[in-house]
Amino acid sequence: MMHKQSFDIEQRQSVLGTFFFLLMSVQKLIRMFWPLLLLYVFKGNATKLLEPKWMIGLSILVLLLIAHSILTWYNFYFLIKDKEFVLRKGYLKRVVIAIPFEKIVSINLKQNLVQQVLGVVQLEVDSAGSKKKEVAIYAINREIAESLKEQLASYKKDAIDSEENVVDEELVEEKETILQLSFKDLLRISIAKNHLRGLLIILAFGNNIYYQLKDLFESEITSAADQTENFLEHSSTMALFGFVVFVLIISLIISMAEVFLRYHDFNMTSFGNAFSLQSGLLKRKNITIPFSKVQRLKRSINPLQKLLNISDIQLVQANSVEVSKEKDKVSIPGCDNQKFKELCNKIYDDPFTQSTIDLKPHKIFRYRYFSFSCLLMSIPIIVLGFEFTCVWYFEILIPFLAAIIANQIYKRRVYRIGHDYLQVQSGIIAKDYSIIEVYKVQAVHIKRSIFQRRNGTANLVLGMAGSAVRIDYIRYDEALRIKDQILYKIEVTNKTWM
Repeated sequence: MMHKQSFDIEQRQSVLGTFFFLLMSVQKLIRMFWPLLLLYVFKGNATKLLEPKWMIGLSILVLLLIAHSILTWYNFYFLIKDKEFVLRKGYLKRVVIAIPFEKIVSINLKQNLVQQVLGVVQLEVDSAGSKKKEVAIYAINREIAESLKEQLASYKKDAIDSEENVVDEELVEEKETILQLSFKDLLRISIAKNHLRGLLIILAFGNNIYYQLKDLFESEITSAADQTENFLEHSSTMALFGFVVFVLIISLIISMAEVFLRYHDFNMTSFGNAFSLQSGLLKRKNITIPFSKVQRLKRSINPLQKLLNISDIQLVQANSVEVSKEKDKVSIPGCDNQKFKELCNKIYDDPFTQSTIDLKPHKIFRYRYFSFSCLLMSIPIIVLGFEFTCVWYFEILIPFLAAIIANQIYKRRVYRIGHDYLQVQSGIIAKDYSIIEVYKVQAVHIKRSIFQRRNGTANLVLGMAGSAVRIDYIRYDEALRIKDQILYKIEVTNKTWM
């Protein structure tokens, strides 16, 4: 059994934290000055770094980095005091952060490659209303981190004194495995992933490297670019086809690498009233998600995923403002239909058996997307048309493509309004499906443009800590009725979830 450690007095991070801060400082310097280092290497000036003045300067820089690391570690304290988790840090600018137990939203453990080598973990504590991860302890022993996490969670439950947020002590040890991903599962996830993202990463990375190196080696880079352009202009169709296939293969490799690095050894379990997720190869994550904190469950499935019987699940928690960013949302890949239903039934009280009223957007919604699609597709054709006259012929296809897109969006958009749950279905290529518990909605707004006032429609916007959900282009009287129903449910519900 884990020894319960006292955190009533100030404690520092592990001594190995000094090495962690040193390595992080070196990493920042390399990111800032790597173009200059390349300049010295390729210009044949690398030997100048061995001159006495450079060696003295480099030695002073190393000493400053070591001093900074030691001072950062030495002036970093944390403790539990007066029903608050307190952190003090900084040697030039002193910072004190105190988080009341009842404001703590999540306590997570993470480990990047450096931390794995040093044998330490990073503990993050997030509080309601903060704009970022408010407290991060970067280098503590795993045993201490686990003990601190356990005590903070225990104090939090005592502070809010709510059955909805309590993890049953008798069930803590009885963990149930919800999802484990094997090598085969990761391979299927990689194949079905959006490879356009990998292609965009290649283009963005290549463009960034090109312009940074161009400033340093303008003549060499310009010559290489001209040779590449000349090669593409005089290449055969087969050569160009081979180039495209090569780029697609690279995109696939990037997608596979991203999936394997992010979801290696993925294990999701449930215990009591919470989920626990562990995953990652170079950067390990250990996240706890209480059922009651999930504001929105979103499922996304594209045609390839449908063929492989998998889908992506995203859990949006009542968290900080920054939770709207993708990196702060909890992603669960590789879920089949059965696992999806299991997750829903764990978090919600059988949402699929409740009777619902199904609503479709007004037909104006379809015309709006038709016009928007026509405009969006016309812009690149107009821009390219002045350079390549043959591009103008594609203007004929725009109305047909826009009609297909608008019709698909309209067909997929469905709103299901129940007594306790609201379900939103949308998408163009991928099919998105969201479930929201009505009493967890924090704000309800009705928005109407001038055109909507004329045709009697409105947009209903449901505001939440983690995200916002829109119910677009429904009849104005329906929007008022749904708003009143949601506000009534919020008022009469006594459940605690924040």
